[in-house]
Amino acid sequence: MLTYNKISLGILRFELNLGELFETDRERENFASKWPLFRASDQANAEIFELKRDKLSYKSEEIIPDKKGKRPPLLLLLGNPASHSIKSEMFFSYEANGREHRFWQTILKNSGVLEMEIDPNGSVDENNRERKDKLFNLSYKSPFRIGLAVFLSLPSAASGKWSGVAGVKKLFGGQAFARILAEERKRIIETSRKFLGSNGAVMVFQKDAWESLRPENGPDYSPEKASACELQSVLPENPQIKIFCVPPTRLAGNACRALKKYCSLLS
Repeated sequence: MLTYNKISLGILRFELNLGELFETDRERENFASKWPLFRASDQANAEIFELKRDKLSYKSEEIIPDKKGKRPPLLLLLGNPASHSIKSEMFFSYEANGREHRFWQTILKNSGVLEMEIDPNGSVDENNRERKDKLFNLSYKSPFRIGLAVFLSLPSAASGKWSGVAGVKKLFGGQAFARILAEERKRIIETSRKFLGSNGAVMVFQKDAWESLRPENGPDYSPEKASACELQSVLPENPQIKIFCVPPTRLAGNACRALKKYCSLLS
């Protein structure tokens, strides 16, 4: 149903088979009626998506360095990519008016998880390329070897009716969305197996990702539990891998505090 391959550094090409995804004509018709609105919700979507009959193909992102080093691996698992970041070919490429995204400074740097020197006079594009290069080459200050991935590969607008994971769920409908999450879970388990081995951890930033990964007896998600650092468990397929859930990136201060606390347990 969902296949993918690497097409450039940090960029993947996915193909979703809609014929296998939708189980009823009504599901497919609902998608068809919403698709033009979703596609038009961000200008970048015209360059990201291609729909031909039953095949929806699109670009997504992942930064999993091949270099090893001595630092323990930490996989930062986000919800889904913003369309403009996919066009820029870098996670959290910028915020409104071209400002640096809060993810890099307010969340990662202030929590002590990741700090890197970026040219303050560089353009947005130059800074994105520099940051990506440093992540792949482990050229940063951190207690960990950092990987970045998204649980839901399909991009969406950063704001508005069709934004975020909720926008993707609205596009496909609840039942089809659940099938997509099941496919995405397989991919993330495989990614974690390759990147983390038996001594790493996953830091989850999104509700559906947490609910999909946690074991059956793991704590269920709530914003209050995320902020209070009460969402901790292990991957069912590999109990040596710890998983933690922090508040979403839009709650930067809360995410930073939770990330700092969890990572102190790993040091």
